[in-house]
Amino acid sequence: MSGVGIVGAGISGLQLALRLQQSGVPVTVYSEHGVEGLKGGRPRNFPARFGQTQRRERELGVHDWEFADAQVRHWAVTMHTGEPRPLEFLAALRPPSSVVDFRIYLPRLLGAFVDRGGELETGDHPVEEIARRHDLVVVANGNRSVRRLFPADAARSPYSTPQRVLCAGIYLGIDEEVPHSLDIHFLPGAGEILRLPFYSPAGRADVLAFEAVPGGPLESARHLDADADPVAFHRHVLDLVAAHAPGLRERIDTAGFALTAPGELTQGAITPVVRRGWARLDDDTCALAVGDAWITNDPLTAQGANLGSHSAFALAELITSHQGRYDEEFCRGASERLWEHARHVVEWSNAFLAEPPPHVAALFGRAAADTRVADAFVSGFDDPVATWRALSTPEGVSAFLADCERTEPVGR
Repeated sequence: MSGVGIVGAGISGLQLALRLQQSGVPVTVYSEHGVEGLKGGRPRNFPARFGQTQRRERELGVHDWEFADAQVRHWAVTMHTGEPRPLEFLAALRPPSSVVDFRIYLPRLLGAFVDRGGELETGDHPVEEIARRHDLVVVANGNRSVRRLFPADAARSPYSTPQRVLCAGIYLGIDEEVPHSLDIHFLPGAGEILRLPFYSPAGRADVLAFEAVPGGPLESARHLDADADPVAFHRHVLDLVAAHAPGLRERIDTAGFALTAPGELTQGAITPVVRRGWARLDDDTCALAVGDAWITNDPLTAQGANLGSHSAFALAELITSHQGRYDEEFCRGASERLWEHARHVVEWSNAFLAEPPPHVAALFGRAAADTRVADAFVSGFDDPVATWRALSTPEGVSAFLADCERTEPVGR
């Protein structure tokens, strides 16, 4: 046996592979697809990678998208409160997030790994078989074939059913009110509507996404067949936007509005879950879980890719600094160390699926009146630990607001 076997070619698996490769650790990546295969298929998700993730990419030498069409620089937030006028604020995101389709991003990372001498095996390989080849196996692929190894951790998984039903696609025909900005509309009882610029295989386009409360008025988008009747699908999407985000509807060109290509759409439902972070295998060895094999968060707080990147770097450090066998004791301990950071992301992501408590609603109100609060809140998505510590209690919000008031306003 030798080195580390990594199952999965998502952001967690590939950043872990590249980081271990930098440290001289032998690594083999096991992926269903090779570099070219990762470029195809429907969009899987629409990640926003914040500043800390981009810094890690620079350390890995794989950050290639530092241009305006691949960035979000502002957030326009609208909270529909039932009052005649919604609560609104525009916030600067510092540093900008990077919004690149994973069909561009993941082939770049896997290609770099292979070009630097990394070993890649494609196809379907049972985890137990991989474990017999390596000192340690890390599973970063959340498909059904490996979920059986990592059962849900009930104590860390408060939901047993989806809290949002999703319909998100990549579209043409949407204008921006503020260049390189994201729009998010919070609709109590209905869910959220998001529009964000996105660098896709078709170039600069826009993602339009419905995060619908099950049974609510936005859920119908999830059940439409865009392939069978594209005209009816686009018409229904526009009707939903007009009814629930009329300001956004005014910026959509009806004649030019369409998916960038057939199939550029994802529909489904996600149940947030934390799985056990390690598994004992048949031959008495153990496997570690990261990324989608370990944690599935609702995408509302845009933390999935960023948590995957953080976990990859943290695990690489634990692996390279460990002396001894990568046995059950190591896997248990490593998983708990990773949870020290991940729990803040999980708790925050789960909390955002519910109605905001009074202290968070008050923070939104202050953000609408003070750009310092708005900018600090939005930029805090780059630091989920600090942000959740602030948002989780009234005392935390009070301290956050006090810090903002001591800050000099920044010019736009």
